[in-house]
Amino acid sequence: MANIFYHLNKIDNYQPIICINNFLTQEELQKINLQLKTVNIEAALLGEDNDNDDFETRRLASHSSRKSNISFLSDVSWIWLYDKLSIAINHVNLTNYNKILYGTEPLQYTEYDSKYHGFYKPHIDASDKRDPLVRSLSFTIQISPEDAYVGGDVLIYCGNNVITANKKCGTITFFESTILHEVTPVTSGFRKSLVGWILGPRV
Repeated sequence: MANIFYHLNKIDNYQPIICINNFLTQEELQKINLQLKTVNIEAALLGEDNDNDDFETRRLASHSSRKSNISFLSDVSWIWLYDKLSIAINHVNLTNYNKILYGTEPLQYTEYDSKYHGFYKPHIDASDKRDPLVRSLSFTIQISPEDAYVGGDVLIYCGNNVITANKKCGTITFFESTILHEVTPVTSGFRKSLVGWILGPRV
């Protein structure tokens, strides 16, 4: 993996979507699943706590757009994972995206359960607010085995192409935060993932 992360030559063929297989080792996946047993899970809502819409409005809007449970991983026990992510982020940025980046938002752990056909309708991660910093790059990390669920595909709409993110456990997929994407309903089993966003200046 060191050869992947530290290869600093700018590639000629820009790719809006970058996948790194085996980003997480089996030992790291086991450590993540062990640490996740202590996090508090809650239903995902659209928008932010400081939005003008009241909680019930946000809850109703969220129910039609996504069904999942989440937790934000900001405890110091996750520093080891943030350190590893920073290496991967620097790699894909230096070799492909060539962006000005300022750091990541807290990692989001997400569960999609077939009991409620968990899904997330097509959306983009970049905000339309006039903030000086916006989500510039997004990523998703597969932490469930491929055979643990049916459905739950991450579909990324890139131009006229629809790309299905690699479902192999331990894989990380990066893409521009302005790209439309979705998570299809989980029809059987239980899908777990980590997602994150890297901030950059509004352009």
